[in-house]
Amino acid sequence: MEHRGNYYVTYQPADLRAPFAIIQLTLPQDDYDATAVSRAMEQELDAWLRRYPVPAMVSAFDAKDDLIGAHGEGGEPNLMGYIDPQSGEVVQRWELLRIEELPSEQMGAEYLARVYQSIPFRLQTEVREKALREARTTGRVFRLIVFLTVVVPVLIEIISLGATWLAHILAAISILTGLYKAGKAMGWLKPSQRDKQKADKDLKMKHYFYHCERNSEAFNRLKIENFEREAIERTRNEAETIRKNASG
Repeated sequence: MEHRGNYYVTYQPADLRAPFAIIQLTLPQDDYDATAVSRAMEQELDAWLRRYPVPAMVSAFDAKDDLIGAHGEGGEPNLMGYIDPQSGEVVQRWELLRIEELPSEQMGAEYLARVYQSIPFRLQTEVREKALREARTTGRVFRLIVFLTVVVPVLIEIISLGATWLAHILAAISILTGLYKAGKAMGWLKPSQRDKQKADKDLKMKHYFYHCERNSEAFNRLKIENFEREAIERTRNEAETIRKNASG
């Protein structure tokens, strides 16, 4: 990921699952010149192809994560290109190319490994081993939860059959719990600050739900506006982080 001032660009290398690289331009600002964005896409494709001569596709997104069409709205949003094996020149086309139209010799596993040898990578076996370790850890946590929530209560019941003192303790806990709930219901116990906050939140949620049900169209518009606002904020934060890392 690299910052260019008006936008930042990310490069996703090709592999056997995606035989061409993906280059993405993201513009954090609201206003932009679509023609200038198209030129930037062509420049980025040329630069990345010369750095990594692997077929690539370029797309540009605005702050809302919407695709930007070539030279304005309605234009083709995808630019693809490759290095011509015969002439060594960059071939660019504003369309999605079929796999058959791309140089097959630039998409093989050995070729990609040679081109991307300077890029850190992990072997498939390493990824699989890490996934297995995480799965085993998750399994142990799950078994512990089952033990605490299922096995322990059963053991308590079994022990209580032969230990009257334990049965009395459990009965006392049950009685106290019932008295506590009754006290709250009758108003004898004042609600805690946490209970008040939960009650206020529940009341607000019921209030919002009532009005959303009455005007679902306005609610949908509000959702879209919130999603767009969050996308813009996220994009600008990412751009600022990249800018600081680049200048630092």
